[in-house]
Amino acid sequence: MTARRSGMTLVEVLLAVVILGICMLGLMQGISASLEIFNASAYIHEAANVLARGDAEHPMIIESDPLVDLVVDPDSSLQEGWTYERTVEEDEDEDGLFVVRVKIVKGRGGLGMEEEYVRLIHYAQGAPK
Repeated sequence: MTARRSGMTLVEVLLAVVILGICMLGLMQGISASLEIFNASAYIHEAANVLARGDAEHPMIIESDPLVDLVVDPDSSLQEGWTYERTVEEDEDEDGLFVVRVKIVKGRGGLGMEEEYVRLIHYAQGAPK
């Protein structure tokens, strides 16, 4: 009579554990990447929200001088933890173009916590075009 084999040998158990470990490692990497993408998406959404609120609160209206009228000192009242700031400088060619930079900072700023949006506007003979 031959003996019936029941159960698994130690080698089979170890092989199963290694395979499960590799699968778990792949799942954890996928979850980690998903969380990073989610956080980046939330950051971009918040930055866009602060930009929209800042543009609504501080509209780009030129009364006499774009270099004075469009400047916005750092404003942290729009959304908690964020700062909105707008600077203006005249283009080098002196052809009526102005470079408008809007800087949005989360917290104290630093790497990956600042966004800057640059716009060109044309202002000549007392009226924006």
